[in-house]
Amino acid sequence: MDAQSVIDRIDKAYEESFKEKPRKYLGASIVGNPCDALLSFNLRGFPNDPPDARLQRVFRMGHILEDEVVKDLKKAGLSIFEVDGVTGKQHTYSALGGHIVCHTDGLAEDEDGSGMVLEIKSMNEASHKKFLSKGVRISHPQYYGQVQLEMGLSEIHSTLFVAICKNNSMYGVEIVEFDEIEFAFIRERVQRVIDGDVEKISSDKTDWRCKGCFKRSVCWDGKEPTVDCATCKHATATHGKEWYCNAKDTPAVNPCDKYEIWRPRDR
Repeated sequence: MDAQSVIDRIDKAYEESFKEKPRKYLGASIVGNPCDALLSFNLRGFPNDPPDARLQRVFRMGHILEDEVVKDLKKAGLSIFEVDGVTGKQHTYSALGGHIVCHTDGLAEDEDGSGMVLEIKSMNEASHKKFLSKGVRISHPQYYGQVQLEMGLSEIHSTLFVAICKNNSMYGVEIVEFDEIEFAFIRERVQRVIDGDVEKISSDKTDWRCKGCFKRSVCWDGKEPTVDCATCKHATATHGKEWYCNAKDTPAVNPCDKYEIWRPRDR
């Protein structure tokens, strides 16, 4: 046994144990992403490229830090409700029959007794400094879109946004207010995605926005999804979590002889 073999074995264990079922909805965490094709792939349940072992550990550490931040907030005397008292699960809000789903990190109680959405993010030092100097709307527009959708669907119109630096444990906090214009823009994008008429964000797969995308293989390399009505170009999402087959003018229940893989338009 040598040092590198230990690392290799750890990485291999991560890669072999990784399991992920593709989502078939739009989550709040991606609505701020500028690529409509990415949103469409998520809505339709196309598979992700599996993250490598190091990235899996980064995600795991983010979840651990979120739990520690909640402990710190409670230690500071804030009223934090990380789970729904009725369901015992994350606070969840949805729209269009479940085609859009928001899972918040919790709810916080403001000093006047009103509720606030709680959103926690861990950041590296450079990212954290940018957040501190510019605010989340400029520094992390994807996070800003996420909390706007969460506020819009929950009808709780302020967010306690807490960012912790992974390098030095420094905190940054911003109270984000509901932005009706941004929420309207998000709804317009969502409708475009629901309609299925979207294009790739770039004409070049080497574009920096595409290099790290988890939908890279299905978008650029022709990786095929599971045969399902949602992944068919003839299907349109309805307002009841179902799909409708435009080829046969009937509810889409099972894939049929008209099945063709949905693809975004080339740019």
